[in-house]
Amino acid sequence: MHKKPDFKKWAEIREKGKWNYIFNYGIIRFGLSTWVIMMVYFWFFQPFEGLLIFTLVSLITFPLAGLVWGRWMWFYLEKLYSKMSESNKVAT
Repeated sequence: MHKKPDFKKWAEIREKGKWNYIFNYGIIRFGLSTWVIMMVYFWFFQPFEGLLIFTLVSLITFPLAGLVWGRWMWFYLEKLYSKMSESNKVAT
């Protein structure tokens, strides 16, 4: 079952701006939270000699991946929002 997007919430989020969304949802919520999960896994379950270097390199790459994900999601949600806005204007 497809969940209907909450465009009222998206309207509030988009008022704060694209870079605020990318930072909060992409870099912090996606990038750094994924990094923390991976580090817990690697530090406790997959110890290896290069773990410190891996930790530092991944501390850079995961937030960058979050930046890319955040930008992609912003444009995707904006596209959905504009389609829904146009269809609501036509329906009224």
